[in-house]
Amino acid sequence: MRALNAIGVMAIVVAIHVLATPVVQAQDWPNRPVRVVVPFGAGGAADRLGRIATDHLSKAFKQQFYIENRVGAGGAVASKDIVRADADGYTLLVGGSGPHIMGPAENASIGYDPVGDFTHIAMIGGESYALSAQKSLGVKTFKELIALSKSKPDPINVGTPGAGSLGQLMVEQMQLRKIANVNHVPYRGGAPLLTDFFGNHIPVASTPILPILQHAAAGTIVPLAVTSTERIPVLKDVPTFAEIGYPEMNGAIWFWLAGPKGLPAPIVGKLNEEVRRFIAAPETKQMFEKSALLSMDADSPELTKYIAGEVKRWTAFVEEKGLKK
Repeated sequence: MRALNAIGVMAIVVAIHVLATPVVQAQDWPNRPVRVVVPFGAGGAADRLGRIATDHLSKAFKQQFYIENRVGAGGAVASKDIVRADADGYTLLVGGSGPHIMGPAENASIGYDPVGDFTHIAMIGGESYALSAQKSLGVKTFKELIALSKSKPDPINVGTPGAGSLGQLMVEQMQLRKIANVNHVPYRGGAPLLTDFFGNHIPVASTPILPILQHAAAGTIVPLAVTSTERIPVLKDVPTFAEIGYPEMNGAIWFWLAGPKGLPAPIVGKLNEEVRRFIAAPETKQMFEKSALLSMDADSPELTKYIAGEVKRWTAFVEEKGLKK
């Protein structure tokens, strides 16, 4: 009996140690460098926002947060790696609308659950899109583009960064709702699209806002409308789609900090607090405004709810359009 009691006591001690270890580790976090995976190449919005965030977090926690770019399958390769990572706070991800909303909405076999397989920590920032036309096309408003498209026997080509982009979904909305007579021209990324658009090789393009600002200021292209819910300060004369009667074309590409499922709550809380503190700072707001970036203040449950709602919304649209893979 005494032997059994001794064994029982030892089992309890071991169990308490096992249960307490994650709590102790979370309290001690971070005590070594933290890897933050960006599922796209250097230079894009995800990479820029990821580096902005990691720079702040490195200073705030006095520990290195470093970026690792891991490209492939529109962000799905990196996302699947994070699903398999230890939930210890030392491997994080810059999640985004492409791989975690639009990708899963289009592809049921993408290999992960965008809501249930991740811990959604904090929103970093986002960018809206603009629909712009060549000056030579002779239109100054979206309604003029609609009228021009319906006056021609052939559809007007609209270039986008590719399948699964917000640009593609904008064009699909125009086609599905019979708003305009347009043809989708998907490019393999934003760089080749912008090269052709700025070279006047395609008449209309749906792109993120920041890359077009210089050309818009020079007057060589004409932004017709933006997908954000409010006007963009650096394009203050350009209306939102909602303003001109097309709220279904609202949208933004968002990027957030995420981790594997089951990330300890104390770590999530620390990260969420620091990211939100940084985003709310006046100097950050000014930087975002100049760069045509968007911000959203949300705690972890609010962020998860937002992502789940967007997945549901775009899945319904993709199914309606017959785009589901």
